[in-house]
Amino acid sequence: MSRSVLVAVLAAASLALAVAQPTTVDTRFDGFSYASNVIGYVNMTADLCDIQAAVAAGNFDEALSIYSTGKNSNAGLAKRTFFRFASYAPSASGAPEPMHELFTMGRNSTWLDEAIKAAFASGDGYLAIGLIHVATMKYMLHEVDEGYNKIANYLADPANGTSFINDASGAPHNVDEGFALWAGGSADACQTLSGVAAKLAKDMGTVFINRPFVNTAVTGLWNELLATARLPTVDIQAYADARKHFVRVLTIAGIQGVAHSAYSVQAAQACGNEEQEQMAQAGVLTHWAYLEPMLVYRRTKPEIMSALASAITAARPNYKTKVYPAVRSLLHSMGRSTREVGTPDVRDVTEGWGCSARAIKSLTL
Repeated sequence: MSRSVLVAVLAAASLALAVAQPTTVDTRFDGFSYASNVIGYVNMTADLCDIQAAVAAGNFDEALSIYSTGKNSNAGLAKRTFFRFASYAPSASGAPEPMHELFTMGRNSTWLDEAIKAAFASGDGYLAIGLIHVATMKYMLHEVDEGYNKIANYLADPANGTSFINDASGAPHNVDEGFALWAGGSADACQTLSGVAAKLAKDMGTVFINRPFVNTAVTGLWNELLATARLPTVDIQAYADARKHFVRVLTIAGIQGVAHSAYSVQAAQACGNEEQEQMAQAGVLTHWAYLEPMLVYRRTKPEIMSALASAITAARPNYKTKVYPAVRSLLHSMGRSTREVGTPDVRDVTEGWGCSARAIKSLTL
C-alpha cells in the first residue's frame, strides 16, 4: 500500500470514529456489555488513528501534538490525552495500585512519556506508536486497580458507600473504562490492544474457534471484573483473583509479542525489507517494555530474562537457535506450554512483503 493510500485510509477511519456512538451505556462490543458511558475512552482510538496518519505522512510534529494535547476525546472543557496515560502516577497518600505500579519498576512518572517523545524526536514513529500502546495498557491497569479500591471503600461502609459501586461512576465504570482501552467500541479502531493481540494470534497460530486465545481469556476476565464489581454479586476476593490472572494472560501476550517481533526482524532481513525491519525492531522494544516488568513481578530468574532479552535484541536474531530456546525456557519456568505462544507462520508474517521463494523457504519453521 502506498503512503498516500495509507494516509487516506487512516484519515477516513479517523473521521468515522469522530462521529461514533454518543454513549456506550448498555451497548455490547466484542463480547462485553458496557454498564456505563465511556464514549470518551472509546474516542481515544480516534486519536490513535490520527497519530498513525500523521506518522504515515511524515508529520511527526502533528503526531506529537495529538499525543500531548489530545484531539477527539473530550473530558469536560479539556481533552483526554495519551500523555496523561503515559505520565500518570498514583498519589503517594492514596490507595495502592499494585498492577499499575508493576509497570514502573521504581522508575519516576516521566520515564514512559520521555521515551515516547524521544521516539518521535528521532523519527521512529513505529516505536512511538508502540510505546503509546504500552501507555494505554499501563493506564488500563490503573483503572482495574481503582475499581478494586472503590469496592474496598464500599465494603468499609456499605450503608453510605453505594456510590463506589454504582454503574455510572463507581467500580463498574472503571471496568468499562479499562475494557474501552483494551478493545475500544468500534470495528474501525486503529490497532487497539485487542487488535494487536488478534494479529499476533493469527501469525502465531493461536486462534481457537475463530478467536485469539489471549482475547478470549481477556474478555472473560473483563466480564468477571464487571460482575464482581456490581451489586448484588460484588466480591472483592473474586475481583482480586481476576486482576492477578489478568497479568498472567498479558504476560503470555508479551512473550508472544517479543517472539513474533524478533522473528519478524529476521524475516525482514532475509527479505531485504528495511521498513518492515524497522517496524519489527520497534515491536521488540514495545512488547519488552511491558513484558519485562511483568516478569520481574513474577520473580522470574534473572538469567532466564537475560537470555530472552539477548536473543530478541540481537542485531541479527535467529528464531530457531536463539529466540525459541529462550522462549521455551521461560515458559517452562512458568509451568506453561510453548503451544500457548505458538509458532510464527512465515506466510502470514511476511504477507505483502514481496519476499522471494528462497527467503520464504529459509524462514519456514
